[in-house]
Amino acid sequence: MAVEYRLIRPAELDAGLIERWRAIQRAEPGFASPYFCPEFTQCVGAVRPDARVVVIENEGRIVGFFPFQIGALGTGRPIGGPLSDFHGVVATHDSEWSPNDLLRAAKLSVWAFDHQVGGMQKFERHVRARASSPEIDLGAGYAAYVQGRREAGSDYIPKTEGLARKLTRELGPVKFILNENTPAAFQTLLEWKSQQYLEAGTTDAFGVAWTRALLERILVSQGAGFAGVCSLLKVDGRIVAGHIGMRSASVFHYWFPTYDPAYAKFSTGIILLLRMAEALAADGIRKIDLGKGESLYKQRLMTGTIEVAEGDLERPSVLAKLRQFRRYAETREQQGGAGSAVQLSLRVMRRMERATKLR
Repeated sequence: MAVEYRLIRPAELDAGLIERWRAIQRAEPGFASPYFCPEFTQCVGAVRPDARVVVIENEGRIVGFFPFQIGALGTGRPIGGPLSDFHGVVATHDSEWSPNDLLRAAKLSVWAFDHQVGGMQKFERHVRARASSPEIDLGAGYAAYVQGRREAGSDYIPKTEGLARKLTRELGPVKFILNENTPAAFQTLLEWKSQQYLEAGTTDAFGVAWTRALLERILVSQGAGFAGVCSLLKVDGRIVAGHIGMRSASVFHYWFPTYDPAYAKFSTGIILLLRMAEALAADGIRKIDLGKGESLYKQRLMTGTIEVAEGDLERPSVLAKLRQFRRYAETREQQGGAGSAVQLSLRVMRRMERATKLR
């Protein structure tokens, strides 16, 4: 079979390519997430000059798309970089293509993935670890979801509803807004989220300009198949919790939740999530992806999980040699046999990785 690869920029996705991309999404349920929508790739392409797409063709027919970002020395990053909770190759299940040929066409030396869903069969031998990403099934509606959690023995939702009533009694009327994208609300939520990152000692995802610009573009995207969603919970007119996420036609991705610490005892973030789930279910959303992680609230609210893979594919290159040395050094470190030179090299590499994570 004749297999061809074509490398383009997201801005070169014309109406025909976008419709074909959407057709693959409709035919392959595993790509229902908004991360796999062409609009998400276009939004990233508008703020990241390193965004690319490989178009895969079988016998002249388009069968797949591989969106990614290209970094130093040909390092392949998921489209959206560290903000990506799902990534991979959006392709038909019967398509023919080779991971090595795909990387060659993409001009990549290394493809490192940690939340891969698309194309997992073809990348099987390159997977080093697997993880479960929690999700909420709303296919039968919100009431059925709540009943299901109750039957599973969880009292988390009733307790949260009790806190919602207490919040109203003590502080005033509570108002939920599914989507209110105003500059003031956006700024407030990003400030709270940055403070959360700071207090947790992790990298501030919004400490660089492009991440903020990406969210702004996503939030103004309001199509039927892809849209940004800025949800708010207000008490007596004041924002007490908020969330910035995105949706496809049937899947909502729970992305950046935050809240005013002054109201933490009321679990306002969880109250907001439940209000969102109810409103989204009524609007046709069948599933909420909560993202990889073992937070207690995810364990208590989830109805199932989706498997994501972590691994890498390396073509012969200087970068591949450096990565091989790092793996060797980390193994020696774990075994307690790393000398001072190896330890210094590891510290330097880790420092560089942290410094360039969001660049």
